[in-house]
Amino acid sequence: MKDKELVIRIRQGNSEYFREIVQKYNGMMFSKVLSLVHHEDVAAEITQQAFIKGYENLSCWTGETLGGWLLTIAYHLALNVIEEERRTRKEDLENVNLVEETYSEEHEQLLQKMEKAIDSLPELDKTILKLHYYQHKLTNDIATVLGLSQANVLMRLHRIRERLKKQLENEDNIR
Repeated sequence: MKDKELVIRIRQGNSEYFREIVQKYNGMMFSKVLSLVHHEDVAAEITQQAFIKGYENLSCWTGETLGGWLLTIAYHLALNVIEEERRTRKEDLENVNLVEETYSEEHEQLLQKMEKAIDSLPELDKTILKLHYYQHKLTNDIATVLGLSQANVLMRLHRIRERLKKQLENEDNIR
């Protein structure tokens, strides 16, 4: 069904047709927003807000396809978030009192435990962690490099973090 037909049905009170619009444009919008904000959770939130705003303002839409219109909404929401983050960061930097960090035996021990826990992971999991946290690669880039789906990389990252957390907690409980 074309976007125009979907919008007509939605305007007639059949809001369940908006689900088709979300399914059709979600990937495109998320990718574009992610390229702007570089944080998956923020990009997902902005994408969701863009769909909500689009739904609330469907009466203003007059085009043939919704993609560009929704993308423009998402783009402006992303720019607002980026600007707010920039202002907050600037305010935070103005209020920072530089304090010299001292060596902490406890902190050093925690780092050693974490390194040991990471070393105990399977090679693929270690590679995913290094690409994501040390090289700051996005999950879709990691997926491409390793020949996995982005969903698989996201799930693996979640499971790796949970595994490391449990492992560190277990070590603390043993002592």
